[in-house]
Amino acid sequence: MHRRVIDGRFELMERLGGGGMGLVWRAWDVALHREVALKEVRPPDPSMDEHDPAGARELRARVLREARALARLNHPHVATIHHIVDPGEQGYPWIVMELVTGGSLQDRIQRGAMSPQEVARLGREVLSALRAAHAVGIQHRDVKPANVLLREDGRSVLTDFGIAAVRESTSLTATGSFIGSPEYMAPERINGVEGDPASDFWSLGMMLYVAVEGRHPLRRSTTLATLAAVLNQEVPPPERAGALTPVLSALLRRDPAARPDADTLDRMLAAAADPGATPPPMP
Repeated sequence: MHRRVIDGRFELMERLGGGGMGLVWRAWDVALHREVALKEVRPPDPSMDEHDPAGARELRARVLREARALARLNHPHVATIHHIVDPGEQGYPWIVMELVTGGSLQDRIQRGAMSPQEVARLGREVLSALRAAHAVGIQHRDVKPANVLLREDGRSVLTDFGIAAVRESTSLTATGSFIGSPEYMAPERINGVEGDPASDFWSLGMMLYVAVEGRHPLRRSTTLATLAAVLNQEVPPPERAGALTPVLSALLRRDPAARPDADTLDRMLAAAADPGATPPPMP
């Protein structure tokens, strides 16, 4: 069977998934003889090149900037970027990443809720990845269980920072596309405010809530109803979170300024991961 080869080196084997930013493939690196994940970056509006060429150029440039910044991180909980294929004006970049084979956090949650200690440990790992990205000026904007991959040894890897590059794309208003996951998006971002690292922390909090409770507290039957619930309805107190409850309460505050900073959050998660430790004071 003939398979498509990218850049004369990466043979596409199997489509792994897709979203607002494009498709992810399992691929074979014919030079180094190893499997990799290949992300095919594409705008949400296929006609963007035609009706907004300036926006398309800016999108390409921003995708490349963010991919290069992430490639320099070398962080154990950020998916490693091996290579970037830049076709120039003829197409959008392909990002070559490590292939993480243990499934996603979403797959794990579908098998049942996790213990508060497990979730707290995972939360610290994802928080460390977010802190590393924030330190180089990148906000994730789409923290959710499907974007947390699990290595075979159980360690987590945060992936798909791509929403950051398409959020400002002018094609979004032209086509009405909705980029991101409304049930995990911070209220201020739904309201059109760019947000800051605290907005990623809301999404982290909602993800941890779902992991420990096994259900999403504000998901409704339609996207619009979910958006309205996130904007207007209080998050019901968790029932299974135990020592993780103060963390969830602190993160899921509607005022971004009231959410804990990264240092405080890490101490709170450490205490929840080790219930025998002395808990830190509430922020």
